[in-house]
Amino acid sequence: MNPRKQRFYIAAAAVLAVIALLWSFIGSPVVLWHNRQLKNALTGLTDEYITLEQAAPFSWDEVYSFPPYTTVEEIQEVIGVTSYNIKESTSEGMLNLVFLDEGAVTAAVCGDPAALGYDIVLAGAAGSTPGKLTYGENVSFAVERADGVVRLRAQ
Repeated sequence: MNPRKQRFYIAAAAVLAVIALLWSFIGSPVVLWHNRQLKNALTGLTDEYITLEQAAPFSWDEVYSFPPYTTVEEIQEVIGVTSYNIKESTSEGMLNLVFLDEGAVTAAVCGDPAALGYDIVLAGAAGSTPGKLTYGENVSFAVERADGVVRLRAQ
């Protein structure tokens, strides 16, 4: 084989390996981008009431809310999808949302509402029960602001 081609193939394989390694550590860049878009959209809300269809600036079919300490495996079992972006909330009061679009994770948020700047409380998400909202249900959320956190509470 030509040494020049060989070097090209080695370099291409190295680049692909680095991309695969980064993907496994940080997850999908699309999910990270949608998480950022969601934060910007929710922290900038000025309405008193809004639907999640209006608030989320990306395409989604379903959104799930999981209680604290739900394992990644349990989350994946409920949503039927595996993703590097899914995380387990490790303390009380943490927000853990997973948005799906056509069966793929399109956004996955796990964090303390004070650090995120927002919180979303889905109807039916109580105690140890995951909450679920399907696009088109047009559930109205009251927009509340307190201590630097924008909270959307399902009505």
